[in-house]
Amino acid sequence: MTVNENYYLEEFKKVIREALANYMRSEGCSCCQDWDEHAKNKKELGELLDCGKYDGEDEYDFYQYATKNS
Repeated sequence: MTVNENYYLEEFKKVIREALANYMRSEGCSCCQDWDEHAKNKKELGELLDCGKYDGEDEYDFYQYATKNS
């Protein structure tokens, strides 16, 4: 990996860490979840990670990347 590639990878990781932290914070518990922020943060993660969407829907399909139980 070149120095330039490493720099961009590290920058991308910073952006992903922040987006994931924002997503987790917006989840909260049932009494304090911020649904609007949660949707916004989920969308941002989907865009950053270039996730596919469910067929015919506007929701990102994160499940397709989940570890499958054998």
